[in-house]
Amino acid sequence: MYQGLQMLPVDGEDSSPDNLLLHGPFSRKPKRIRTAFSPSQLLRLERAFEKNHYVVGAERKQLANGLCLTETQVKVWFQNRRTKHKRQKLEEESPESQQKRKGSQHVSRWRVATQQGSPEDIDVISED
Repeated sequence: MYQGLQMLPVDGEDSSPDNLLLHGPFSRKPKRIRTAFSPSQLLRLERAFEKNHYVVGAERKQLANGLCLTETQVKVWFQNRRTKHKRQKLEEESPESQQKRKGSQHVSRWRVATQQGSPEDIDVISED
């Protein structure tokens, strides 16, 4: 028979199961509310991104203050925008070159993991 862990109340805390789920050692922070950027904020962020893909320090603080955003919101927007930019660059290439690159990366990682040389060095003949 299962016997759960019994936690003692600390400083008069409520030790009900609901309270333990909300405030226990495995509880999560409340989910962050998604920032809805206004069109004017997006325009200024995009213009800043065109000039420089990385914004840090005083420049980030100034941009955040000018847009009535937090520095963290600006930082995360730039991180996401760099990811989008990278994905767009990859999509501009032909699908054929993407497949070749993905395949070669896979083979390269496999060679490193198995410490193999070129494909010619690998003997795949099995003796049954």
